[in-house]
Amino acid sequence: MSNSPTCDTIFDAEHWGAHGAPHEAMTMIRNESPVLWYEHDEFDPVWLVTKHKDVEYVGKNTKVFLSSPRTVIHNPKGFVSPLIGLPQLDAPDHSYQRKAIQGWFTPKAIGKLEARINEIAAELIEKMAAKNECEFCNEVSAQLPLKMICELLGIPEEQEATVLQLTRDIFAAADPSLSTTTDSKAGVENAMRFCATLGSLRQQHITDDLASTIANAEVNGAPMTIQQIASHLLIMISAGHDTTASAISGGMLALINNPDQLDTLQQNPDLMEKAINEMLRYVTPTTSFVRTASEDTEIGSAKITKGDDVCIHFSAANRDEDVFEDPQKFLVDRHPNKHLVFGKGPHVCIGLLLAKIEMRALYSQLIPKLKRIELSGEPEYIRSFWVTGLKSLPLLYEFL
Repeated sequence: MSNSPTCDTIFDAEHWGAHGAPHEAMTMIRNESPVLWYEHDEFDPVWLVTKHKDVEYVGKNTKVFLSSPRTVIHNPKGFVSPLIGLPQLDAPDHSYQRKAIQGWFTPKAIGKLEARINEIAAELIEKMAAKNECEFCNEVSAQLPLKMICELLGIPEEQEATVLQLTRDIFAAADPSLSTTTDSKAGVENAMRFCATLGSLRQQHITDDLASTIANAEVNGAPMTIQQIASHLLIMISAGHDTTASAISGGMLALINNPDQLDTLQQNPDLMEKAINEMLRYVTPTTSFVRTASEDTEIGSAKITKGDDVCIHFSAANRDEDVFEDPQKFLVDRHPNKHLVFGKGPHVCIGLLLAKIEMRALYSQLIPKLKRIELSGEPEYIRSFWVTGLKSLPLLYEFL
C-alpha cells in the first residue's frame, strides 16, 4: 500500500488523463515533505524530490546520483533496459557518446535549420488560415517537430505517421485512445526494431543526415553497437518531437485561458522568447527522471543511503514558490525564469535549442495573425504521468 495518498495522485495516469497535472498535490508535498520517501504497490520505493534547489542539485551531481539502472519511476529496481541512449548513460560513456552526435545540435548547426523550420511553420499556419477551426494537437503542434526531426534523420515523409505512432506507444502506453500496445515495454521493443533497421541501412548507405552520423559514429575509436545506435535513434525520433509538441499545444491552451497574456504578447512581440520559456515551465512535458545514489549522501535534511533511488520531479520544481513568483500563474513576461524543463548538468537536453526555435517559429507567425481564438470543445489530456500533455485541443478562431 502507498504511504502517501497525496503522492499517489502524482503517479496516477488516470488522474493526469482526467485533469492534467495535479499541481495542488505537488504544492502540498513540496511544502510539507520536499524530500519524501515514497512506497507504493505498483512502483519500487523512491525518494521523491520536489524543490527546485534539490532537483537542480541532484541533476548536477552525476557522480553521486547515477542515471542507470532505473531512469524512470515505472521501471523496477535492477531493470535492464534495452535502451542505452544518453538519458540512460553515466560518465564517462555519456560524455563520449554525446560528443559523437552533439555537432548536429550546436547553435550554428541549429541556426542553419531555422529557414526550413520557419517554412514548415508557415505552411501549417496557412492550413489553419484556410478554415476557422482545427484540432490543434494533431493538425498543428505535432506536425512541426515531427516533420523536422524526420527530415534531420532522413526519414521519408511517408513514414512520419509511423514515427508518431511508435512514440505514442512508448509515452502514452496507458492511453488506449493513442497507443496500439498494451505497455511501454512493447512500445520500446517495436521502436528499437524500427531504429535498428534504420541504423543498419545508414551503415550500408551513408547519407547526409543525423541518422547516418549516429549509425557510423565511433566512440573511443570503436564503432557503436547496433543496440547503442538504435537507442540514440529512438531518443531522437521520440523525445525529438513529442515533448516539443506538448509544449506547443500546452502553451496555446495557456494563452486561451489567459487572454490578458495573449493580448500582452500580441502587443509586445519582443516578449516572445520570455513567452516560450514560460510555456515550457508551465507545461513541463517530461515530468521526472530517476537517479540512483552511488554512495551515502544527503538531500536537504534527508539521509540517502547508497543504492536508494531518487525521483527528481521537474513539474513540481517548476512551480516552486521559492524560485518563481506566483508560480501557478502563466505570465508571458516572466523574468527571471529558471525553469528546469531541459534538466541541469551533463544530462541537459541535447535538443533544447531546436525545441525553442521550433516553438518560436510557430508562435511568431501565429500570434500576430490571430484576431480571435477560443476553445470549441473540452481539451483532453494524455493518460500518462511521465511524458505528458494534451491529446486534443479543439479550437475555433478567426485570422486578421
